[in-house]
Amino acid sequence: MRTLIVDDEHPARKLLAAYLGKLPEMALIGQCKNALEALSHLQKEEIDLMFLDIQMPNLSGLELLRTLKRPPLVVFTTAYAAHAVTGFELDAVDYLVKPFSFERFVQAVNKASELHRLRLQPNQITASPTPEVAQDHFFIKADYKLVKLYYADILYIEGMREYIAIHTQKKRHIVYQTMKYMEALLPSASFARIHKSYIVALPNIRSVYGNTIELDDKELPIGKSYKADFMKRINTL
Repeated sequence: MRTLIVDDEHPARKLLAAYLGKLPEMALIGQCKNALEALSHLQKEEIDLMFLDIQMPNLSGLELLRTLKRPPLVVFTTAYAAHAVTGFELDAVDYLVKPFSFERFVQAVNKASELHRLRLQPNQITASPTPEVAQDHFFIKADYKLVKLYYADILYIEGMREYIAIHTQKKRHIVYQTMKYMEALLPSASFARIHKSYIVALPNIRSVYGNTIELDDKELPIGKSYKADFMKRINTL
């Protein structure tokens, strides 16, 4: 992947460059000290993945991302965990809080690589129900085969720009599809949209507190515009 580093701190840029140098599939195209330099690079170069700091002078990383009509994949790198929710609302692939280890960095790169692979072959990974949708399952097309998914096995659906991640009891399936499509496909009696980026299986909810839903080993945010409808749903269960 063609990669760009955007960070106003030299040590941070140096560390990211060193980490990227250990991964032969990554090509470092440039390093930028601020968002304006990054804009110049993005206008001239095709960038697949951008490691983007948030706190920068003049134009923050969040503000930069909001200005881009067709942004590359983005991994935020910042010393401030407080911006994580905003970062994910902007469809960031991952959010690395400084200082982070090489292992944690590789996890973020692996996520980005998977999405990049799907971008290169969008027609080979699509989601569609069978012509006659069964009552307890549907099929997704992934990796040149049809995979049967049972509604009862789905924990939650996560939106990632043009893609969705279907998290089941056993594994995660990344599919080239929209959240709107999945919201219409899933049975409304068992699933609820709780956020721009999340649909949750109601039977798997363990608790609700504040603006957070707790599953067995995962917490999901409840978006402000979805909370009222969601609370009505669970109060009638």
